Amino acid sequence: MDDDDKKLYVGSEIGKLRRVLLHRPGLELSRLTIDNKDELLFDDILWVEEAQKEHDAFADLLRDNGVEVVYFRNCLAHILKEDEIRKNLLEEALALEALDHQLKDALAHAFYDMPPADLSEVLIAGLTALEAKELVGNIKSLCLLTSERTDFLIKPLPNILFQRDPFSFVKDGVIISVMRFEARRKEPLYAKYIFNHHPYFSGLKIIYGEETANVHPYFIEGGDILVLSDEVVAIGISQRTTAGAIQVVGRKLAKELGIKKLLAVDIPKMRVYMHLDTVFTMVDRNCFVIYPGIRGSVRLWEIAYEEDGSVVDITESTDLVGTMKRNLMLDTIAFVETGGGDPIAAAREQWNDGTNTFAIAPGVVVTYRRNATTNQELRAHGIKVYEIKGAELGRGRGGPRCMSMPLLRN
Repeated sequence: MDDDDKKLYVGSEIGKLRRVLLHRPGLELSRLTIDNKDELLFDDILWVEEAQKEHDAFADLLRDNGVEVVYFRNCLAHILKEDEIRKNLLEEALALEALDHQLKDALAHAFYDMPPADLSEVLIAGLTALEAKELVGNIKSLCLLTSERTDFLIKPLPNILFQRDPFSFVKDGVIISVMRFEARRKEPLYAKYIFNHHPYFSGLKIIYGEETANVHPYFIEGGDILVLSDEVVAIGISQRTTAGAIQVVGRKLAKELGIKKLLAVDIPKMRVYMHLDTVFTMVDRNCFVIYPGIRGSVRLWEIAYEEDGSVVDITESTDLVGTMKRNLMLDTIAFVETGGGDPIAAAREQWNDGTNTFAIAPGVVVTYRRNATTNQELRAHGIKVYEIKGAELGRGRGGPRCMSMPLLRN
């Protein structure tokens, strides 16, 4: 298949972006309160209407640069048109909510005739006890009888804004994540149904996340996965991704996609770092952004594979520069330090996703405007920077890379 005919292929972090998957903020973010934000993995409450404006501007910027924008919500609504798919997805999704049979069956029945777009909204935004009663009436459900009006019987998914995490496209395959926290467990489930049943994703290879063994505690999240080249992938050992899962995924990447090297990068297991892409991203063929707080303490393991997925060698290193040069066949390499290397500026801008740059072409990135020092450093290294507002979006602790999942680069 010629490159022009491909609809799904990601062979690098920096190739010209052609298609991307996004999720526009919606009702699910309006569900956040001061009481539930921690459980739902947010540090603050967003002004949703402003976040939507910021996100729309982000999507428009991508379109202006020749990128086709695909929305997750629309993909979910599309597959819910099919009765059998709807039935099976609802059965799995409702099973994750620990509802009694009376309520589960009543909701499934009510959802069966709901328009696909409306059902997609419920599955993403959640359902309160009051909303459930309006749908099913007074039934003999202990879950319903013991719930307060505002209790969520179907929990909302505000983190679905960050499309980088529930899955990761690598070449013509996808890794479906096993999420570390309960609040995000349904996101990969919906993705699995979309990738298996939406015609847009026909022919996609599911590399991980579909087998019965790909579950807790083998956690892996897309924010920890960087596709450095057609043959080299880096994965962070982080708060959200375990070493054991990396070893399982590495074998599959080698056997099914021809990946020859996997770089397992150990980072501190803290929320402030969260994923590899919050401390390290690629912005050009030989240029990376790095949070200076981890630069001198990085440990990584270079894992080489045979074509059948067997491990040839595992070598530990603390030389990030040398490892990158060797594996990407580079003579020189440049590191742009978050905050220009100043400890205070670096800490502030890393927390505001200054390191979470999103390359849309070699040497062309999208960043949050608020990270002025890092953006200045990027430009000083010859990188073209498109800035977007992120005063509200950034409250979710995710930058432009977190919000986007490339589907096609060339």
